[in-house]
Amino acid sequence: MFQAINDQVKTFHFRDKNILVVSDGDVPYDNNCFAPGISRKELHMVLQRGVAYISLAHNILVLAWDDCIVLIDAGNGYATLPEGGKLVTNLKAADIAPDKVTDIVLTHAHPDHLGGLVDLNNQLIFPLAKIYLSTAEYEFWQSDTPDFSRSRDSAIALFSIQQNIKQRLNVLKEQLWLFNENDLLLGCLQPVAAMGHTPGHFMFNVTVGKETFLHMADICHEETLLFSRPEWGTIFDIDF
Repeated sequence: MFQAINDQVKTFHFRDKNILVVSDGDVPYDNNCFAPGISRKELHMVLQRGVAYISLAHNILVLAWDDCIVLIDAGNGYATLPEGGKLVTNLKAADIAPDKVTDIVLTHAHPDHLGGLVDLNNQLIFPLAKIYLSTAEYEFWQSDTPDFSRSRDSAIALFSIQQNIKQRLNVLKEQLWLFNENDLLLGCLQPVAAMGHTPGHFMFNVTVGKETFLHMADICHEETLLFSRPEWGTIFDIDF
């Protein structure tokens, strides 16, 4: 059964489980983030409009069942206010306080997925939650020599992103639990390797009773452009 709490929170009642999709906001990105090497004229022809920015929806899956509340990813946090960083406000609209969140499973460590874990003062937003990140992802961003050679982003931008991630991982170190591909998380989430966007990027098979659905993040960033021209890609992928 589907129910909308408001336009920012959607609830699915699945058997005796509650599954929510909670918005962190819609964030505008410069159109140069998309289709690197392709003329903006061609890009606008596919979009059927000329745009300087492309807005991406950031949505967080929330599993609220038994004695746990699990987030898959944590959104942007303060960095993209006022368009993004709305997760905590929208969780509260669903009657979920930050200190009630027990577990947070990260698909990968890009700032728009872990930025919402730490506030402006480097304080933990979800103080009681365990945070799960793949070993491969952790080791890549902590490396002194990460391989960015297959990315279409600039070296300066990639270095800045890495420093941002390392800073946050350092704040989170007491909460952090590393997992590998064969590890079953929380008894219901099976990691599914999806390397490319980042070296430790994972999807998750979520099992409820005898049924399973696949959660994915950043497999396709923008439907109008990238469903029709997937080979055009984005600068967000570490391995284009």
